[in-house]
Formats: sequence, C-alpha cells, structure tokens
Amino acid sequence: ELNFIDLFKEIGFLLPEDLAVELVFIVRQDMLPENCNDYLENGRRGLKVELTPNLTVLVQSGTYNETIDPNFDCGSGPPDMLIAMNAGLFAYDSWRSVVEYLDGNEGVVGVFTDYNEHSGQNCAALGGSKARESLTINPFRQPRAMPVYSMNLPQFSNGFMYVFNE
Repeated sequence: ELNFIDLFKEIGFLLPEDLAVELVFIVRQDMLPENCNDYLENGRRGLKVELTPNLTVLVQSGTYNETIDPNFDCGSGPPDMLIAMNAGLFAYDSWRSVVEYLDGNEGVVGVFTDYNEHSGQNCAALGGSKARESLTINPFRQPRAMPVYSMNLPQFSNGFMYVFNE
C-alpha cells in the first residue's frame, strides 16, 4: 500500500475541507522503506507526509503487541478505525491485542481482509457472530488468484473482508 501513497491524495480531494484525516500506517521496523528515516515526535522511526491541507499520512515503525500504545494512540489520539490487509488474525498471536482492543472499544471499527474464505471465516469468528456474518468477497481484491500449492482453496490478495464493531 505504501507504494501508492500518492493515490491517497484523492481521498483528501474528496473530503470536505473542514474535515481533517490522519492515516497512520504501522510497519514492522525491518519492513520500513528506506525513505522512512526521520524520527517522529513519539521517537519512532517513520515518515510524515501532508498530502493535502486536510490529509496527513504517517508511516511509523512498531508492532501492535510490543511497541504501540495499548490504546493505539500514535500521537493524535486513539483511532476511529483500524484496517489490516491480509491480516490472518487467527494465525498470528501478535494480533491478540488488536482483537482484545476492538472487543473492549465498541466505538472503534476494525476492517480486515484475508486471502481465502476459510481463513476469513476463522478470523471473523474472533469478533463474534456479527463479524462472522459480515464476511464477504472484497470487491477491490486482486483480480487473479494466487497460486498456493499447499492447499486447494482459491487465494486472492485481499480476497475476503470482514468488519468488527460494525
């Protein structure tokens, strides 16, 4: 997604001028692009770009379960929404704190995508029956299936989506 950071300018142009939006991308330190060498106000390595007067993109290093504030405050207050692409919530223990956060903060919406329907079903179940029922094919998925030789399930990058606290 960071390769397309300039495309996010479109969001700024579509938003009302009096609405300020900050998009925060959390990236593991070892996966940060080389141009993210600045140190932000919170002491983390990252990059802050004001794309339009009402849209700022912040890329910062960290992981949800180890280095990010328990309330997911990256300097501008707690989030209104958490989005994770191809998350695999069920497969990685590192997502446990995110699921617990969403469970305890019903006003924060969590939107997730996954590679296949089976994984999406298991991951969505962590958010309860309403989240599980929200599982659907993502209309913005990658149009071609990904070859996966270890299982016989259709795989698409961002193929299925589900929502917590809808």
